[in-house]
Amino acid sequence: MIPARPSPNWPLWIGVVGFLAAMTVWSAYGIGFSASELACNIAGGTRLLEESWPPDFGFLPRLAGPMMETVYIAIIGTVVGGILAIPVAVLAARNLTPNRPTWFVDRNFMNILRTLPDLFWAMLFATAVGFGPVAGALALTVFTVAVISKLYSESLESIDMGLPEAIRAAGGNWLQMIQFGALPQAMQQYVSYALYAFELNIRASVVLGLVGAGGIGMILETQRANFEYERVTMIILAVLVAVLIIEEISESIRKRLT
Repeated sequence: MIPARPSPNWPLWIGVVGFLAAMTVWSAYGIGFSASELACNIAGGTRLLEESWPPDFGFLPRLAGPMMETVYIAIIGTVVGGILAIPVAVLAARNLTPNRPTWFVDRNFMNILRTLPDLFWAMLFATAVGFGPVAGALALTVFTVAVISKLYSESLESIDMGLPEAIRAAGGNWLQMIQFGALPQAMQQYVSYALYAFELNIRASVVLGLVGAGGIGMILETQRANFEYERVTMIILAVLVAVLIIEEISESIRKRLT
């Protein structure tokens, strides 16, 4: 017999919806949102759309170099950041870290990396090493460490500790326990996180270019500043196609791993 479906708690649902609605209205008031001003500015948005279409397909050949530079930046950031994320994740896992002070320091280090956005790192490295793709690659390396180390540390905390403890009991040191007992158990998750980080880095590298960190984002900002909206649309479509292709490849690889 199918069990009876519990009746919804309507007072609770009404209270939650009412609270969310009140918080939304309060926040809109806090930022000075005005529905009348938004309606008055719709005409400007319509004019922008008209100027952005159709895309300037003749501009497409000039996007090959910047697009490849964007891919290069994302690859470097993903590979280097993914490698550096492994020790950070291991030291952040409660069941694998050597001691609590090490765990505390590493966890706070991870929190700092995650708190500061990728745009901040891009501006910081652009100031340090100059505008260009090197600054973007360094920024995405830090961003990748922040993303993968957090996710991978949680995967490591859920592994079966039987094998690592057996290695230690057989005389293996801490590094051997990590290398042969812990990391292999969560390697599938690590590859999945690395692919996910690569997808994020492709998108992020476009945004980083807006602050001079190389890639197709720099040419996007140039065309926007010159009011060449047909070219801006062409750049956006090119990035969209590239992201969709990369997502399909990444999803195919992840399915083979499961």
